[in-house]
Amino acid sequence: MATNILVIEDSLPTRKVLVGVVEKIGYRALQAESGEAGLELFATNAVDIVVLDVQLPGMDGFETCRKIREASGDDWLPVIYLSATHSDEYIVEGLEAGGDAYVTKPVNHTVLEAILKAMGRIAHMKNQLARANKELMKLANHDGLTKILNRRGFDEVMDRYWRQARRDQSEIGLLLIDIDHFKAYNDTYGHVRGDETLSAVAHSIEKALMRPIDIAARYGGEEFAVLLPCTGMEGAMTVGDRILEAIRDEAIPHLTSPVKSFLTVSIGVALSSGLASAEDLIKRADAALYQAKERGRNRVNIV
Repeated sequence: MATNILVIEDSLPTRKVLVGVVEKIGYRALQAESGEAGLELFATNAVDIVVLDVQLPGMDGFETCRKIREASGDDWLPVIYLSATHSDEYIVEGLEAGGDAYVTKPVNHTVLEAILKAMGRIAHMKNQLARANKELMKLANHDGLTKILNRRGFDEVMDRYWRQARRDQSEIGLLLIDIDHFKAYNDTYGHVRGDETLSAVAHSIEKALMRPIDIAARYGGEEFAVLLPCTGMEGAMTVGDRILEAIRDEAIPHLTSPVKSFLTVSIGVALSSGLASAEDLIKRADAALYQAKERGRNRVNIV
């Protein structure tokens, strides 16, 4: 991925010089002639380094830097000032406004090139760290066996969906799914087959979800959860029925099950309407699941 340098400079000849230095070292230049235009570019592009003049029409460079810092929330974003004024007080003011380096005009190309390369290394390390953190978060939030969200990932998505539903005054459907008599399955077929079956069930659940916003998670052990934002009773029951049929269609043998000769699941469905918290929604879905088991398993039940 190319390193993007946002150049904010109102003088066209100086801006051309700066862009030439940026492109000479293999970076990509985004150009703006005012602080306001620079903020617009910053909001719509991935920016790795900012180079800006202090004296700009309208909003000056110091205020532009402050607003960029506020917009990014990123202390690692390198900001380089350019100015013909180089008093100690001026430099201190700029650094306190959020700048990282100060280059005096007329710009020494060699010095600016060296600073950009140094800042580019910082930007590169930041991007590497961001990618590593993203991968770690994915590993932390996904179940290693089934490759779907784990309980931690489910809790994070539930919290986000719950807050969104409160804002939009919309409804959330929750399905809790339990494999019927899974202990007996493991005792009969072994834990290796048991793990393979957990993965197959997770895959069947995901296949039954028709919208990208519908989320499946391994809730714990042989229990799974499905979050259905903006979904009422009919939609939630339809998804539950699809999951039930998808797992039946797999026809995974379970000869020691008192329910069927193949693997089955029980599903409890609950809706968020009238509930005070996400925890209440989980409790209601759990109660529905308990009823499904009491009524003979291999079914979808709603309370």
